[in-house]
Amino acid sequence: MSTIPNTQRIASAPPATQTSNNLQQRRGKQLIRISVIWTYVVLGIISLLILLPFLWLVSSSLKNEFQYYAIPIQWIPNPVMWSNYVDVFFQYNFAHYIFNSIWLAAFAVVATTFSSAIVAYGFARFHFPGRTALFIVLLATMMIPQQMYTIPLYIIFRNLGWVDTYLPIIVPQLFGSAFNIFLFRQFFISLPKEIDEAARIDGCGSFRILWNMILPQSRPVIVVVAIFTFLNSWRDTLGPLIYLSSDSNRTVPLGLLFFSNPFKSVDPQLMAATLVALVVPVILYALGQRYIDSGVAIADVK
Repeated sequence: MSTIPNTQRIASAPPATQTSNNLQQRRGKQLIRISVIWTYVVLGIISLLILLPFLWLVSSSLKNEFQYYAIPIQWIPNPVMWSNYVDVFFQYNFAHYIFNSIWLAAFAVVATTFSSAIVAYGFARFHFPGRTALFIVLLATMMIPQQMYTIPLYIIFRNLGWVDTYLPIIVPQLFGSAFNIFLFRQFFISLPKEIDEAARIDGCGSFRILWNMILPQSRPVIVVVAIFTFLNSWRDTLGPLIYLSSDSNRTVPLGLLFFSNPFKSVDPQLMAATLVALVVPVILYALGQRYIDSGVAIADVK
């Protein structure tokens, strides 16, 4: 009868330290799983709290007056009042306000993007006395609130006879904006100067270099500037409120501001109009999300 030596038995037996390490690894994995689960639970609760006002907006836009003021809150409307949206477009002329806002925003996108790119190209590629100081002054204008120069501009536009026209809103767009010029300049600086040099050897002028060589490579920053400009124009309330008085000239923010009916409560219709006003920015932001994420880092270039 053979016997196993004590040394072999000791070698074949698992060490106590290895067993404890395995237990610690299992406990660590379980703790990680539990922490991940709780993280998702907390994030889900926070997301629900963030979405709660939007869900209330959607629910309220489909209620009648009695459901809207009911206590406790009736989250699921019964019956569903789709007629609120019909009233918004046809009874309260909201379709015309949307048209005004869209074409004003489209003009702002084209004018501001193009003019800002031209100015930024000058700051990025040309060397002239006082360039840095002038650029600093340009950036400093971003710290001036709009309310400080509203009255002087109104006096100028009134003397020109532009009040209650779109000219006070669209003409300033032709001169770019400091923030957009800054974004374009930062992006243009990151492009190699050899592009300009090669184009000049071929006989291209500065404008042709910008149009044919620089701008085609600047699609990310162009999309970012276009989206920001469109959203700023879409939500602009102060400018149209000061310069536009006719109902036919009103934009979406003014339509929401003066949304009223002297004979009945229109809060459900107002919620429907607000939801309609949110559709365009949400769609635009969703389509341009990829470019926005890549374009936000432009300001960090050099």
